[in-house]
Amino acid sequence: MAEASRRNKKSKQNIIHDDSYLPLVKKQKKVAPKITSVATKVLLDDALKGFTKGNFVCSPFSLEILLGMLAFGATSQTLKQLLEFLGHETLDQLRCDSPISKLFAQILANPNGGNGSLEINLANRVWVAKKLSPVCLLSSYKELISTFKFRKIIHTVIPENVLPMENNAPKAVRKINAWADKKTKGLIPNVVTKNDLTVEEDLVFANALYFKGIWSNPFKANMAKEKKFKLINGETVLAPFMTNYDKFHYGSFSGYSMLEIPYESKEQSKLSMYIFLPDRKDGLQDLLQVFHSDNTLFYGDFNLERRKLDEVWIPKFKITYKFEAHDVMEEMGLILPFDPNNKEITEIVGERIYVSKVLQKSFIEVDERGTEAAAVSLMFMERGCPRPPTPPPPASFVADHPFMFMIREDASRAVFFIGVVLNPV
Repeated sequence: MAEASRRNKKSKQNIIHDDSYLPLVKKQKKVAPKITSVATKVLLDDALKGFTKGNFVCSPFSLEILLGMLAFGATSQTLKQLLEFLGHETLDQLRCDSPISKLFAQILANPNGGNGSLEINLANRVWVAKKLSPVCLLSSYKELISTFKFRKIIHTVIPENVLPMENNAPKAVRKINAWADKKTKGLIPNVVTKNDLTVEEDLVFANALYFKGIWSNPFKANMAKEKKFKLINGETVLAPFMTNYDKFHYGSFSGYSMLEIPYESKEQSKLSMYIFLPDRKDGLQDLLQVFHSDNTLFYGDFNLERRKLDEVWIPKFKITYKFEAHDVMEEMGLILPFDPNNKEITEIVGERIYVSKVLQKSFIEVDERGTEAAAVSLMFMERGCPRPPTPPPPASFVADHPFMFMIREDASRAVFFIGVVLNPV
């Protein structure tokens, strides 16, 4: 019987490939959004440097909302790029089939998820620089975006919460941070600094996400204990761990194991935290690479078995992380929205604009009772007319410092000599 059980377990593990480093998932047929790949790319880039940035947290969902709002103001190739990045072929698909629209519909049905259960609060806001007055968001853009499935939220957010932004950077910073602090219930009191915001911005789109969930089976606070946590560099630290003797949805795969921890919910929404634990303490980079190479793995149905485990220990943790997402998005192929010469984002304010920066700051805290988390994403936009080039310096040639030289035959482009002069004496 035991041998048959082991054979059955092995066959389940190897449905995809015999020695693959993949989870068992039922993949979705549609193309998955690339937003999750932003996070894995940031982490993989840091892994190559030895994970120097430490703990990381970001909200793909919050970024997806901002890019979705931008897509409704774009046309032509820019719209195509944005939709591809968001995993859709048309605006109608984005409007009706996206995870954003479906989740918003559930949130609208019961914004707080019931007493003592899930609490999910979302808020969007647009700030417009006073220098744009009287130009503001086009009525056609407001009407178009209000047809999104979360129109009740958008309808109050877009027309009524388009606020003028000070032409004074410190005042604008205080205004945006005060909004972020309020919408995240104090978890993110400061999302921008005076270095993030200059007087060049014409528009700032913002999304704030607040989440609070209680485990369906809370961990036992009186059983918490300090245990050693092994670091990638080989060192260990003492950290507070929590445990629970209840059954979990669990899977053991080639190279790692996986645990699902569901949150209590009295509605149709089902939210869980999934923990992917490499078998080796230095296996995190391999796991990240697999999920980055195939980001549909984030969106599939995991083949987990509900079972009683010998022991479960999860460290409590609290993380705050801020990063600039636009650089990563550009490296991943989303280029046109960030091009100052772009003429295809014209449906928002009636003038061509481009995205100059995308920032996100996120927070998460996990303990025996549950999870509290928040994210604020900001998209800075400027009018997209090309800036005048810097005038050339006065013509002169003074070789009074080290220089390089080349001797070349111009017809054949044959380079005869290359050299540098460090000290002519």
